[in-house]
Amino acid sequence: MPFWPRRPRSRRATGKSHRAQFVVHFMVQATMRTRLKPDEQLTIEEFLAFTDTRPQEERWELIEGVAVLNPSPTNYHQIITGNILNALLNLKARREVNWIPLLGIGTRVPASVNSLPQPDVLVLELSPSGPATAVAEEAIVLFEVLSKSNTRADQAWRLKVYGSIRNCQHYVTVAQDRARIVRHDRASGWQPVTFENVDARLDMPAIGAAIPLSEVYRWTPLAGATEPS
Repeated sequence: MPFWPRRPRSRRATGKSHRAQFVVHFMVQATMRTRLKPDEQLTIEEFLAFTDTRPQEERWELIEGVAVLNPSPTNYHQIITGNILNALLNLKARREVNWIPLLGIGTRVPASVNSLPQPDVLVLELSPSGPATAVAEEAIVLFEVLSKSNTRADQAWRLKVYGSIRNCQHYVTVAQDRARIVRHDRASGWQPVTFENVDARLDMPAIGAAIPLSEVYRWTPLAGATEPS
Protein backbone atom coordinates (compact mmCIF):
# COMPACT_ATOMS: atom_id res chain seq x y z
CA MET A 1 0.00 0.00 0.00
CA PRO A 2 2.05 3.00 -1.20
CA PHE A 3 1.90 6.05 1.05
CA TRP A 4 4.66 8.04 -0.58
CA PRO A 5 6.11 7.22 -3.99
CA ARG A 6 9.78 7.40 -3.06
CA ARG A 7 9.77 6.03 0.46
CA PRO A 8 12.22 3.22 1.32
CA ARG A 9 10.99 -0.33 1.80
CA SER A 10 10.63 0.04 5.56
CA ARG A 11 7.42 1.71 6.75
CA ARG A 12 9.38 4.36 8.60
CA ALA A 13 11.65 6.86 6.83
CA THR A 14 14.03 8.65 9.16
CA GLY A 15 17.03 10.97 8.97
CA LYS A 16 17.51 14.34 7.32
CA SER A 17 17.95 12.74 3.90
CA HIS A 18 14.33 11.61 4.12
CA ARG A 19 12.73 14.84 5.40
CA ALA A 20 10.74 15.08 2.16
CA GLN A 21 9.31 11.62 2.78
CA PHE A 22 6.56 10.95 5.24
CA VAL A 23 6.83 8.75 8.30
CA VAL A 24 4.04 6.17 8.27
CA HIS A 25 3.17 3.83 11.08
CA PHE A 26 0.21 1.57 11.87
CA MET A 27 -1.76 1.53 15.09
CA VAL A 28 -1.23 -2.23 15.43
CA GLN A 29 2.46 -1.40 15.97
CA ALA A 30 1.88 1.73 18.03
CA THR A 31 2.18 -0.04 21.35
CA MET A 32 5.87 -0.50 20.52
CA ARG A 33 6.23 3.15 19.51
CA THR A 34 9.68 4.65 19.89
CA ARG A 35 10.05 8.39 19.86
CA LEU A 36 11.84 9.85 16.86
CA LYS A 37 14.45 12.55 17.10
CA PRO A 38 12.97 16.05 16.52
CA ASP A 39 14.60 16.40 13.09
CA GLU A 40 13.11 13.06 12.03
CA GLN A 41 9.54 13.91 13.04
CA LEU A 42 6.79 15.10 10.75
CA THR A 43 5.56 18.61 11.42
CA ILE A 44 1.83 19.30 11.58
CA GLU A 45 2.02 21.09 8.23
CA GLU A 46 3.72 18.09 6.58
CA PHE A 47 1.20 15.74 8.16
CA LEU A 48 -1.77 17.77 6.88
CA ALA A 49 -0.25 17.86 3.40
CA PHE A 50 0.02 14.05 3.56
CA THR A 51 -3.54 13.46 4.79
CA ASP A 52 -4.87 15.70 2.01
CA THR A 53 -3.74 12.95 -0.37
CA ARG A 54 -5.48 10.13 1.51
CA PRO A 55 -9.10 8.88 1.18
CA GLN A 56 -11.52 10.74 3.46
CA GLU A 57 -12.63 7.56 5.20
CA GLU A 58 -9.14 6.99 6.63
CA ARG A 59 -8.56 8.35 10.12
CA TRP A 60 -5.00 9.51 10.68
CA GLU A 61 -3.37 11.03 13.75
CA LEU A 62 0.04 12.60 14.18
CA ILE A 63 1.64 11.15 17.32
CA GLU A 64 5.08 12.47 18.30
CA GLY A 65 5.90 13.18 14.67
CA VAL A 66 4.66 9.81 13.37
CA ALA A 67 1.61 9.48 11.11
CA VAL A 68 -0.64 6.79 12.60
CA LEU A 69 -3.48 5.12 10.71
CA ASN A 70 -6.22 4.05 13.11
CA PRO A 71 -8.09 0.78 12.59
CA SER A 72 -11.75 0.89 11.55
CA PRO A 73 -14.03 1.51 14.57
CA THR A 74 -16.61 -1.02 15.69
CA ASN A 75 -20.34 -0.54 15.30
CA TYR A 76 -20.73 0.03 19.05
CA HIS A 77 -17.92 2.56 19.04
CA GLN A 78 -19.81 4.58 16.45
CA ILE A 79 -23.16 4.26 18.23
CA ILE A 80 -21.65 5.46 21.52
CA THR A 81 -19.83 8.32 19.80
CA GLY A 82 -23.07 9.38 18.11
CA ASN A 83 -24.99 9.17 21.39
CA ILE A 84 -22.50 11.46 23.13
CA LEU A 85 -22.59 14.00 20.31
CA ASN A 86 -26.40 13.96 20.06
CA ALA A 87 -26.82 14.35 23.81
CA LEU A 88 -24.54 17.39 23.84
CA LEU A 89 -26.18 18.92 20.76
CA ASN A 90 -29.60 18.52 22.36
CA LEU A 91 -28.37 20.22 25.54
CA LYS A 92 -26.96 23.09 23.51
CA ALA A 93 -30.19 23.51 21.54
CA ARG A 94 -32.31 23.60 24.70
CA ARG A 95 -30.09 26.00 26.64
CA GLU A 96 -28.49 28.15 23.91
CA VAL A 97 -25.04 27.98 25.50
CA ASN A 98 -21.85 29.30 23.86
CA TRP A 99 -19.99 25.97 23.73
CA ILE A 100 -20.49 23.62 20.81
CA PRO A 101 -19.79 19.86 20.47
CA LEU A 102 -18.52 18.24 17.30
CA LEU A 103 -17.04 14.99 16.09
CA GLY A 104 -13.33 14.97 16.77
CA ILE A 105 -10.82 16.63 14.47
CA GLY A 106 -7.06 16.96 14.82
CA THR A 107 -6.32 18.96 17.96
CA ARG A 108 -3.16 20.93 18.71
CA VAL A 109 -1.56 19.99 22.02
CA PRO A 110 1.13 22.33 23.41
CA ALA A 111 2.89 19.47 25.22
CA SER A 112 3.81 17.86 21.88
CA VAL A 113 4.23 20.33 19.01
CA ASN A 114 4.54 17.56 16.42
CA SER A 115 1.34 15.80 17.48
CA LEU A 116 -2.22 16.19 16.27
CA PRO A 117 -4.33 13.62 18.12
CA GLN A 118 -7.99 13.29 17.24
CA PRO A 119 -10.50 12.68 20.03
CA ASP A 120 -13.83 11.06 19.18
CA VAL A 121 -15.87 14.05 20.37
CA LEU A 122 -14.74 17.45 21.54
CA VAL A 123 -16.48 20.51 22.93
CA LEU A 124 -15.25 23.89 21.78
CA GLU A 125 -15.62 26.82 24.16
CA LEU A 126 -17.11 28.96 21.41
CA SER A 127 -18.72 28.24 18.05
CA PRO A 128 -16.08 28.44 15.30
CA SER A 129 -15.89 31.39 12.93
CA GLY A 130 -13.80 32.18 9.88
CA PRO A 131 -12.62 29.69 7.25
CA ALA A 132 -13.26 25.97 7.68
CA THR A 133 -10.36 24.08 9.24
CA ALA A 134 -9.38 20.49 10.00
CA VAL A 135 -7.53 21.52 13.17
CA ALA A 136 -8.91 22.54 16.58
CA GLU A 137 -6.89 25.07 18.55
CA GLU A 138 -8.80 24.59 21.79
CA ALA A 139 -11.26 22.28 23.52
CA ILE A 140 -12.93 22.52 26.90
CA VAL A 141 -13.98 18.83 26.99
CA LEU A 142 -12.54 15.88 25.03
CA PHE A 143 -14.03 12.38 24.76
CA GLU A 144 -12.27 9.16 23.79
CA VAL A 145 -14.37 6.04 23.17
CA LEU A 146 -11.81 3.39 23.99
CA SER A 147 -10.74 0.72 21.52
CA LYS A 148 -8.20 -2.08 21.75
CA SER A 149 -5.58 0.30 20.35
CA ASN A 150 -6.03 2.62 23.35
CA THR A 151 -3.52 0.93 25.66
CA ARG A 152 -2.80 2.25 29.14
CA ALA A 153 0.29 3.96 27.79
CA ASP A 154 -1.75 5.57 25.03
CA GLN A 155 -4.39 6.77 27.49
CA ALA A 156 -1.72 8.22 29.78
CA TRP A 157 -0.12 10.02 26.84
CA ARG A 158 -3.45 11.49 25.76
CA LEU A 159 -4.24 12.65 29.27
CA LYS A 160 -0.87 14.40 29.40
CA VAL A 161 -1.14 16.15 26.05
CA TYR A 162 -4.84 17.00 26.25
CA GLY A 163 -4.20 18.41 29.71
CA SER A 164 -1.77 20.88 28.13
CA ILE A 165 -4.57 22.51 26.10
CA ARG A 166 -5.03 25.88 27.76
CA ASN A 167 -8.79 25.68 28.35
CA CYS A 168 -9.30 21.91 28.62
CA GLN A 169 -11.21 21.13 31.82
CA HIS A 170 -12.35 17.53 31.35
CA TYR A 171 -10.86 14.53 29.54
CA VAL A 172 -13.40 11.69 29.40
CA THR A 173 -12.76 8.06 28.43
CA VAL A 174 -15.70 5.84 27.59
CA ALA A 175 -15.45 2.04 27.53
CA GLN A 176 -17.37 0.18 24.84
CA ASP A 177 -17.03 -3.32 26.33
CA ARG A 178 -18.67 -2.39 29.65
CA ALA A 179 -20.63 0.52 31.12
CA ARG A 180 -17.71 2.52 32.47
CA ILE A 181 -16.80 6.17 32.03
CA VAL A 182 -13.82 7.91 33.61
CA ARG A 183 -13.65 11.70 33.84
CA HIS A 184 -10.34 13.47 34.47
CA ASP A 185 -10.59 17.06 35.71
CA ARG A 186 -8.11 19.91 35.64
CA ALA A 187 -9.58 21.20 38.91
CA SER A 188 -8.47 18.03 40.74
CA GLY A 189 -5.06 17.72 39.09
CA TRP A 190 -6.50 15.27 36.53
CA GLN A 191 -7.47 12.71 39.14
CA PRO A 192 -10.00 10.19 37.77
CA VAL A 193 -13.68 10.06 38.69
CA THR A 194 -15.32 6.80 37.64
CA PHE A 195 -18.97 6.17 36.68
CA GLU A 196 -19.90 2.48 36.32
CA ASN A 197 -23.67 2.22 36.62
CA VAL A 198 -26.01 2.90 33.70
CA ASP A 199 -28.26 4.69 36.18
CA ALA A 200 -25.46 7.18 36.92
CA ARG A 201 -24.97 10.56 35.24
CA LEU A 202 -21.76 11.89 33.78
CA ASP A 203 -21.47 15.40 35.20
CA MET A 204 -19.31 17.97 33.42
CA PRO A 205 -19.19 21.05 35.68
CA ALA A 206 -17.05 23.06 33.24
CA ILE A 207 -19.94 23.23 30.77
CA GLY A 208 -22.77 22.84 33.28
CA ALA A 209 -23.99 19.65 31.66
CA ALA A 210 -24.75 16.06 32.61
CA ILE A 211 -25.49 13.01 30.46
CA PRO A 212 -27.05 9.81 31.84
CA LEU A 213 -24.94 6.74 31.13
CA SER A 214 -28.11 5.07 29.87
CA GLU A 215 -28.11 7.70 27.11
CA VAL A 216 -24.43 7.19 26.32
CA TYR A 217 -24.97 3.43 25.92
CA ARG A 218 -28.40 3.60 24.30
CA TRP A 219 -28.94 1.06 21.48
CA THR A 220 -26.05 -1.10 22.65
CA PRO A 221 -26.23 -4.33 24.68
CA LEU A 222 -24.80 -2.44 27.65
CA ALA A 223 -28.03 -0.49 28.07
CA GLY A 224 -30.31 -3.38 27.14
CA ALA A 225 -32.11 -0.97 24.84
CA THR A 226 -34.00 -1.94 21.70
CA GLU A 227 -35.02 0.15 18.75
CA PRO A 228 -38.59 1.42 19.26
CA SER A 229 -41.16 -0.26 17.02
